[in-house]
Amino acid sequence: MGFLKKDSDFSSGEHFSVVSAECYFQGTLNVQGSLRVDGTLEGAVDNARHVIVGDGGKIVGDVTAEMVVCAGEIEGNVCTNMLEILSKAAINGDIRAKKMIVEEGGRIDGRCTIGEEQSVEISNEEEN
Repeated sequence: MGFLKKDSDFSSGEHFSVVSAECYFQGTLNVQGSLRVDGTLEGAVDNARHVIVGDGGKIVGDVTAEMVVCAGEIEGNVCTNMLEILSKAAINGDIRAKKMIVEEGGRIDGRCTIGEEQSVEISNEEEN
């Protein structure tokens, strides 16, 4: 979660978006890079590379990303290659992931499907 440090390497061309603690956003985000949510986002997150929900952050909607790290709350389904649920986190929705780590204290209210066939493909084009 160190991509917000001053010395982060932005030369890779990766795009970072932030919903700060004081921010409320409503709508679908089609993210072509990484997203950090410390405020509240009501709507789906699609095509992200990394999604980080900070302590106190909340997403109300489905999340599709290569990697998801949750320290806050997600109320919606999560589809990812790698999911990390930290000790204060809560996910209320179904999970499909290739791999998952849950720290002691992390909460899940939904069905989990974990395994190799759960690969998430991220592309710049919408699927029909």
